[in-house]
Amino acid sequence: SFRQNMINTSRTRVLDFVLRNFGSIASLCKWGMNAGVYLTISGLFASRFLIACGMIVMGCASLLNMTTLHKQDIRIRLHLVKPVAIAVSLLVLGVVTSFLGSEQLGFAMVRLRLYVAFLLIPLILAFAPPIDRNHIRNYLLYALSSAAISSIFIQLNYFQHYETISKELSTGKPIPTPIPHIRYGMFLSFTFLGGLFAFLSKTYPVRWQVFVLLTTLYLGFSILFLSVRTAWLVSFLGLLIILAYFIMQKRRITLISIVIIAAIGGSILAYLFIPSVKIKAGYTLYDWRKFREDKGSEYSDSERLYSLQNGWSLWKENKWLGVGSGDLHRQLEQNAIKNHYPGSQIPHNQWLMTLVCGGLLSLAFTLLFWYQLWRNPIHRKLFLFHLLVILYLVTFFFEPTFETSIGVLSFVFILIMILLQSYQGEQKSRLQLVSGRGSG
Repeated sequence: SFRQNMINTSRTRVLDFVLRNFGSIASLCKWGMNAGVYLTISGLFASRFLIACGMIVMGCASLLNMTTLHKQDIRIRLHLVKPVAIAVSLLVLGVVTSFLGSEQLGFAMVRLRLYVAFLLIPLILAFAPPIDRNHIRNYLLYALSSAAISSIFIQLNYFQHYETISKELSTGKPIPTPIPHIRYGMFLSFTFLGGLFAFLSKTYPVRWQVFVLLTTLYLGFSILFLSVRTAWLVSFLGLLIILAYFIMQKRRITLISIVIIAAIGGSILAYLFIPSVKIKAGYTLYDWRKFREDKGSEYSDSERLYSLQNGWSLWKENKWLGVGSGDLHRQLEQNAIKNHYPGSQIPHNQWLMTLVCGGLLSLAFTLLFWYQLWRNPIHRKLFLFHLLVILYLVTFFFEPTFETSIGVLSFVFILIMILLQSYQGEQKSRLQLVSGRGSG
């Protein structure tokens, strides 16, 4: 009967799906890798827990995939990621050296646990299941969709509670977001820049190019609307770098000119007609005046500036080894009392945070990490790698980006997505070369 045929067809489709995705270790690894990527992207706009889950799944899929590889293949992969593994080891070593002189280890162990997540970089780059160009394009489409949907709900909530949120904005509080507003704004900016780069590169067929363009334009509006200054800075700087790249490499001067005019015009209109933008700009100037008058103890921007003063003062007394990560909070509090600083927040600057915790020794290991990443020939030929590094390093001057799990995992994830195809292509080339020599 027709009904029975439908049931049999459904069963066949389910069975085909199960066998295709779970019928072998290799297929299970591919499914796990994709699931991990989509979980992580969802988490970037909704939940820190999902980010952690997604990265764990990606790491497990890579470890499991290693069991399907031949010994020769494993050796090639390990040799290829050796420079990255050395770089990550230097960064972790910089945290370990910050233990020196610590009487307590509580916060020091917290920092070490955060930085251990960097070990996922060489693991996934070496042993991740194959990811092709279509996978990457689908990931970006999903990221654009997730960013746009979450932005819509944030804006609906804003207009639903307009008076309350506007009042809070005028006192320095952010528009409510699913995850901490600075991180959310950064991820919105990275997705906006990814969409712009994909559109200018003509990455998708025409029908999808339209979707990418419209979604990217909406995200640009959302970044202005959200009024997170870190997101403004990342978006503006990234936009300039991308436009400069396309002017030099692709000579698309007419299209670039339209983008520049749209960006400038959109920013002016946003200040004139979007209340949240005008409120945030006004609050920033007001807070700065209060700081200059030494009356900023109750204002968010001033608290950040005081944290820099406190951290700088503390580091100057402990230049070589810092105060030790474990004793950081106690030392900051004591130094704030001694120098009459209001509050004892950790320094809102990743470079200064590194200096205070581990001194010049820890900073040296950190700088070696970045140098080792940059000097890698695979990395240096990728424009998006340079863009990512520049943008994250800039955020270091305004935020202790790597002192939160979401800051670390987001960098690890985006870096892996940028590098993975290049590493897998190099792995394949080297394996074919070795196999050719063996057969010859």
